[in-house]
Amino acid sequence: MRSAPVTELKNRLSHYLRLVACGETVTVLDRGKPVAQLTPMHSVEPELGRLAAEGLVRLPVHPAPKDFWARRLPRSKKPVSRALEEDRADRVR
Repeated sequence: MRSAPVTELKNRLSHYLRLVACGETVTVLDRGKPVAQLTPMHSVEPELGRLAAEGLVRLPVHPAPKDFWARRLPRSKKPVSRALEEDRADRVR
């Protein structure tokens, strides 16, 4: 693990980003005290795996289609209130 003062990090950011991309962790120092850590992105995946194992998130099975965010939502011809009544018809009142 490497450490770098803020001023050096600012002046040589590309260098430190290359180190992080190669798997190193860089601790950022402000007046000699650690204030932040730069870590590679792949270190996030185990955290997602842990959350999925705990049932807090579901991981995607397939990548989202390219037009996913541009798609229009389907519209129903009947009012929402009728759809709710049909959905709840089997419940006791």
